[in-house]
Amino acid sequence: MAVTNVVSLLCSLMTVPYILLYALYDYQGLWPAIVVLAPQIVLYAITPCFHRLGPSAAALYFSVTWLAFAILYCFLFGRGSGLPLYFLAGAAAAMLIFGAERVLLSALVTVLALLAFLAVAIFFPMPALAAADPALVQILFLMTVPLVFLLIFTTVYFAFQEASLAEVALEKEHRFSTRLLENILPRAVALRLQHRETAMVADHVDSATILFADIVDFTPRAAKWPPNELVTFLGRVFRSFDDLAAGHGLETIKTIGDAYMVAGGLPEPRADHAESVALMALDILECCRQISAEYGETVDVRIGLDSGPVVAGVIGSNKLLYDVWGDTVNMAARMESHGVAGRIQVGEHLKGMLEDRFDFARGEIEVKGKARCASGFSTAARRRRAVSRPGRRPATGGPGPVEALPLVSCAFGPTSAHSSKDRHQC
Repeated sequence: MAVTNVVSLLCSLMTVPYILLYALYDYQGLWPAIVVLAPQIVLYAITPCFHRLGPSAAALYFSVTWLAFAILYCFLFGRGSGLPLYFLAGAAAAMLIFGAERVLLSALVTVLALLAFLAVAIFFPMPALAAADPALVQILFLMTVPLVFLLIFTTVYFAFQEASLAEVALEKEHRFSTRLLENILPRAVALRLQHRETAMVADHVDSATILFADIVDFTPRAAKWPPNELVTFLGRVFRSFDDLAAGHGLETIKTIGDAYMVAGGLPEPRADHAESVALMALDILECCRQISAEYGETVDVRIGLDSGPVVAGVIGSNKLLYDVWGDTVNMAARMESHGVAGRIQVGEHLKGMLEDRFDFARGEIEVKGKARCASGFSTAARRRRAVSRPGRRPATGGPGPVEALPLVSCAFGPTSAHSSKDRHQC
């Protein structure tokens, strides 16, 4: 569109020196040329008005007008005037004004320009106007050649300018899409999809730790709060959880209503995923205490953790979702649903990974689809500071300090048909 407007404006302006030349050289003899050719100034200038009629309307109108007046020029002044060169300039501009998506129209205009050029060379060797003497023809040639070069240069320049602006806009859109994709998917997974390393992301992860956190008594709160306050509250909570996950190098998987899911050890493996998720669980409890102080009412969460093999991948076509599946995920969700407000409940496998650094209480719970579990709440469980928690400086000298860790363990046991003395205790 911009190229068509520029070319039509140039052709309108370039008509003016020709009209002045005819008037100054021999007004009496060249007045027919002035009368016939002067309307070009207006006809080319109104080309942009035709854009509203369709994507190709302005370009078609300009091409027809240009071909008609170019043939008329050559008829009046002959092929020796250099005016046939405008056919070459028009053919060069055809692709630019129609665009690559209308290549058939561009090809048609180019063929018509070629036929017109050959016809002029054959049928109009001499000027039709008697007043067009050799001196005027020579002047026209010397005027036309630089104007044709100017037209070609300007057309190509603006075309490249338009292409450059389109490239910049495309790059900005690409960066925006990349940021958006990385907000939806883990960065490593987003890069795999962007670089087309695979058409499907589906990974088996040998060892990962899953955390589920659910806000206690959220439904009554949702019933009594206005929508804007409720959304603001959830945003405050989940933004804090997101910050904690980022600080511990963990991956936020999704939120489901008032539930929050985090994973450690994927999509890129890490050796300390169990401890990192456990530390985040502690920080979630502390974060909820701070939010409780802000809102003036208790905000508690139930937290469930488990570790083990999982399958992770991207599903969906219109809305991409990175999700995790497997028995480990199911067990972590059940640890949360069977938990108690303000406590962390863990599966047996995770307990085995952390018991050299954590102390666990024991008890027994029922888990749907599983055997009875030995489990219990700890109010005085302690963790030896083997790894410093983020933001806290480890103590120096003497034995390492301990810190309260309200973890709950769950160890699988046999079904009720088996003897209780065979049950594996935490």
